[in-house]
Amino acid sequence: MIWANTYSSENAPPKREDWNEGNRKELSAMLSKFPECHPIHELAKKTKEGDLLHFGLYYRHHKKTWSNDRIVLLGDACHATLPYVGQGANQAIEDAIYLADCLDTHGDHVAAYEDYYKMRFPRTKRIVQIAGLMHKLYHSDNWFVNRALDVLLRNVLRGGAILKQMEKEIINECPVKNYKQYAP
Repeated sequence: MIWANTYSSENAPPKREDWNEGNRKELSAMLSKFPECHPIHELAKKTKEGDLLHFGLYYRHHKKTWSNDRIVLLGDACHATLPYVGQGANQAIEDAIYLADCLDTHGDHVAAYEDYYKMRFPRTKRIVQIAGLMHKLYHSDNWFVNRALDVLLRNVLRGGAILKQMEKEIINECPVKNYKQYAP
């Protein structure tokens, strides 16, 4: 079984090789926020020290340039997304489809890359910002922010206005219209 939980940490591992070492101290601090009857405690007990991984999640600003000559970036290479809205892989797929469409449409790679950037930058920036906001909400120690998050998530689960706005942003405003032509 694989399980994961995110938590704020003041101390990221100092060296790359330390990222594969268990971090029981941080895990214990995170577990202390859950009641003893919560099933996460049982999962933690069954997790071997060597299987406990510590990963850093960092907010990164959008790259201002996504291409250089014949090289073009897509996905996390140009707009890394925190995992709080489940859009990282989706945005990379949209990039690939839109980039393929731009290359088909334009006669040269320079115009294709400019169109790709112009069309994708605003959408990917909004989604990265939404994920950054959700990160701040999920990890806030402020009781008012936690209560607001509870209300927000309840509204989403009931299909309220917030869910409709998220659907509009993530699904309805998806710029990839001709995706079926690229399907196998």
